[in-house]
Amino acid sequence: MGIGQPVRSCNGDVVSIRAWLLGLGLGQYEPAFCDNDIDASLLPTLTDGDLRELGVVSLGHRKQLLAAIAELHRPANGPSAVASAMGQAERRQLTIMFVDLVGSTALSSRLDPEDMRQVLRAYQNAVMGEIARGGGHLAKLMGDGVLAYFGWPRANEDDAERAVQAGLTIVQAVKQLSTPFGEPLAARVGIATGLVIVGDLIGDGAAREEAVVGETPNLAARLQEVASCGTVVIAAGTRRLLGDAFDLRDLGPIRLKGFNQPVSGFVVLRPHLSESRFEARQSGRATPMVGRDQELALVLRRWRQSIMGDGKAVLLVGEAGIGKSRLVQALLDRVAADAHIALRYQCSPHYTGTPLWPVVQQLLLAAGFGHDDGDEQKLNKLETLLRRGVKDISEAAPLIASLLGIEAGSRYLPLDISPQQRRTRTQMALIQQLLGRERQKPVLMVVEDLHWIDPTTLELIGQILDRVVGARVLMLLTTRPDNQPHLGEHPHMTRLALNRLDRRQAEAIVARLSGSSSLPPAVLREIAARSDGVPLFIEELTKAVLETGMTAPGTVPASLYASLLARLDRVPGVREVAQVAACIGREFGFQLLSAVSPLPVAELQTALERLVEAELVFRHGTPTEANYAFKHALVRDTAHESLLKANRREIHAKIVRVLETRFPETVEREPELLARHCGEAKLLDEAVDYWQRAGQQALRRSALVEAIAHLRMGLDVLGSLPPGPERLRRELVLQLALGHSWLHARGFAAAETGSTYARAHELCLELDDVPELPQALYGRCAHHVHRGELNAALKLARDLLSAGEQRGDGSATVAGHRMVGVTLCLLGRLGESRAHLEAGARLYDPERDRTSAFTYASDSRVMCLVWLSQVLVMLGYPEQGAARHNEALRHAGDLSQANTSALAFSWGCMTLQLLHDVPNALEESTAAVALAAELGFPLYQALGDVVHGWAVAGNGQLEEGIALMQRGFDDYRATEAEALSPYFLCLRAELTVQTQQAAAGLNLVAAGLEKIDRTQTRWIEAELYRVRGELLRALPKADSPEAEACFYQALGVADEQNARLWQLRCATSLARMWNDEGRLSDACDLLSPIYGWFTEGFDRPDLVEAKSLLDEFGGAIRRHPEAETGSQ
Repeated sequence: MGIGQPVRSCNGDVVSIRAWLLGLGLGQYEPAFCDNDIDASLLPTLTDGDLRELGVVSLGHRKQLLAAIAELHRPANGPSAVASAMGQAERRQLTIMFVDLVGSTALSSRLDPEDMRQVLRAYQNAVMGEIARGGGHLAKLMGDGVLAYFGWPRANEDDAERAVQAGLTIVQAVKQLSTPFGEPLAARVGIATGLVIVGDLIGDGAAREEAVVGETPNLAARLQEVASCGTVVIAAGTRRLLGDAFDLRDLGPIRLKGFNQPVSGFVVLRPHLSESRFEARQSGRATPMVGRDQELALVLRRWRQSIMGDGKAVLLVGEAGIGKSRLVQALLDRVAADAHIALRYQCSPHYTGTPLWPVVQQLLLAAGFGHDDGDEQKLNKLETLLRRGVKDISEAAPLIASLLGIEAGSRYLPLDISPQQRRTRTQMALIQQLLGRERQKPVLMVVEDLHWIDPTTLELIGQILDRVVGARVLMLLTTRPDNQPHLGEHPHMTRLALNRLDRRQAEAIVARLSGSSSLPPAVLREIAARSDGVPLFIEELTKAVLETGMTAPGTVPASLYASLLARLDRVPGVREVAQVAACIGREFGFQLLSAVSPLPVAELQTALERLVEAELVFRHGTPTEANYAFKHALVRDTAHESLLKANRREIHAKIVRVLETRFPETVEREPELLARHCGEAKLLDEAVDYWQRAGQQALRRSALVEAIAHLRMGLDVLGSLPPGPERLRRELVLQLALGHSWLHARGFAAAETGSTYARAHELCLELDDVPELPQALYGRCAHHVHRGELNAALKLARDLLSAGEQRGDGSATVAGHRMVGVTLCLLGRLGESRAHLEAGARLYDPERDRTSAFTYASDSRVMCLVWLSQVLVMLGYPEQGAARHNEALRHAGDLSQANTSALAFSWGCMTLQLLHDVPNALEESTAAVALAAELGFPLYQALGDVVHGWAVAGNGQLEEGIALMQRGFDDYRATEAEALSPYFLCLRAELTVQTQQAAAGLNLVAAGLEKIDRTQTRWIEAELYRVRGELLRALPKADSPEAEACFYQALGVADEQNARLWQLRCATSLARMWNDEGRLSDACDLLSPIYGWFTEGFDRPDLVEAKSLLDEFGGAIRRHPEAETGSQ
């Protein structure tokens, strides 16, 4: 009977209680079960009180044991914790240990087989015992070799550390063994950590074993081979998980059999004494604390109260990685300048059954024992330490020396006391030490990770809590919420719960970690989202991205994997449910899960209830209609990644079919959800279709970021399909939708827009005579237009027009006229432009072309009218231009197309600027900016901002208006556009006359003219020369001859373009200058015929100004007839 008695699990597998405890990761309780004769028959009778009596102090461990006991005795068709953990292959990060008995071959040749059998048995028992105590799993005995796994069938957050510690104890345990002839035995150990497939049972009967597939076991075995006698050698992957928990010696690159490249190896020398786990894990400089200012301020207040003699305690409560130890360190840093004594105690998951283990470790560190110190030296150092607290150490010294395993020898008389008396007096000696130190200086006593505290230390902490009320002591205690020990009620103790960081704080941590290697905003957001505000998760995800050069967080970092998987493994019988739920996503509904999971509804509900109780998932709603969500995205990722790829694909495929057959509304609403599942299931054809649907749906909703992401995913998946015409056709559809998304999200001129439409055009030519050719031509043409590459744009525009006419495609023909007209306008060929724009507006068919706005980015009639309005204004028909402008806005309103309306307002308000209509320009530009901002169209918003700034300046708010114009121009340039840059520079330069910054204005004009030379956007050239002339006149030393030359040049360009508006403005400026110079007759002769040409718009500002100037000239001539010939 006893610990070795077999237990028949629910699926018929026979396991020992010892194996059962190890499988639960609770092997530390094996001695208690054995000492109290707990066998399989007694397991069902155990209560919470019985477990407490057995020494299971942790509430979490008691609940875990009671749940596991219930699992072992469920009906045969129920899920079993052990069976489920050990009966299905999984992808897992394991730390694998390979132990070898040194010289076993030579021993077998010298020893009698029976003696050799006894040697091997003793060796194996020693090794197996240490593996079990470390929470490892014995995988295979091979005579002199032992293979063990740490991290399966149950993960612990510190599996790598457990394995290394077990390796050290193994070599020491084997060292104590010898042959029947007194020859000492020795072992050597190799340890490696990595991703493996584990859980397959191969072979039959005695040959049956648990196979593990991957490089890691081979690496562990090869490292064992290079290890010296009595040493432990670990791989680099294991070393990265240890921090500074052990002292190591680097072996440098090692060439191992079966490995193409040298590998790094490290000899483990000894555990590294550290004050805290945080310090041991921080192998480098700690990240500055973020987002805990209020919590730190509260603890500092308690410290200030404590140093005044009002002793306090603070209990920090928070989940793993939330920043408890970081807050402790921040406090220690802040009070470093204060005269005080800091005592730091660290509880350990490996020593929950070892009395006063945290106290012993603190004393060892504080006393400063060296590795080579003998008992005499250690006793001297201990006495020095104890005298800091009390003068009389005659009783304390032997008690604490005994606690530390130091032989007092003849220095102290043996204490003739019972074990209970020794326990009580030792505790009192420790308390007196603390209070003695407090009388010298205030004491900051830190006890970390109380969820792993041993019962004796917990009792000691309780006694100290009772005694610090009037002392200069602050007790700072930390614990996790799931296994909090009972400390009782203490009025002077404050409980402080640490919450998750918000997104801004998370991004601040990422920014500090990345330093000069600034990460793209999208990566920053992804890290913040996946880390759920847990500082440890944020740091490790960021480090993984920086170390691997990934553009986004990939798989779960190795440094977090064990901790996250341990959270799942702690809850019996839920892993499979968690894995299926993880395939659905971070959020999942019961109805979908029950349709996909093979479990009966009742068992599924039980498993979900356990996940909720363990706070691994949250639930909203009643059980059968509930929606669930994993508490942490990384827990979901870990569960998902633990599935074999084949199993993962199978589950995702089932999810797809269930969604399609039972949840059609979800398919319609969220095609991207189906696309993701199809991709995971390797249903690539279907995945492409769903990504396309998702992208087009998002585009229709103006969700541009999502549209781009979905369409790019579709293209990525499409690249995995076999090449051929069908793949090219599908790519063309995706590229055109992506181009449409880019042009609205980044602008027509963006490189992404151009490359996408260029690829679409290339596909059209490769496929030959496809109906999508006009759309591809339009996209390419629009791209070149906005970049100011007008010669290329005009060729593509004419190709578009020709394609429409040849195919009899009316919509394409209208779009062709539109693009030819726009390009000719920018080139300054206004008459030709007018003809094409009028043709486009005339050929537009409301029934046919109403839906072409998606194909050509906006409604073609609206855009023909918008550009026609501007051309007409420049040609000298201001009223006709204004009428076309209003017509464009009305038509856009009738269509109710958001994109077309945004274009109509943003481009249309430029017509009002050309007319110098400040009030209406102010009103319409305000609407343009608001609509563009709402829709997320940066190009249109920039256009609106420039005109809005001009109107604000024209309304008397000069500085504010100029600032708005500059912001708009900067945003416009950010879209990579250039076509309107000369126009914007011209507007900005003209305002410098009013700000008395003519020299700066001349630089702006020069920049505008340089851009015209480069882009041929000559439509605004005459205005730039005119403004240059005005600025030359405004200089402190006016340069009239040069100004006159500029005005003449402006008149020449305007005449060449037949741009009557520019002629009128140039003539007005030159006439005003001549009038100032006394050349009244010349001025009148210049301006009068140009003004006389106009037949409309006489109440528009330009014509009003010209008329006023002519009236002034006429009056002057009547008053002074001699002026009429004064210029001759």
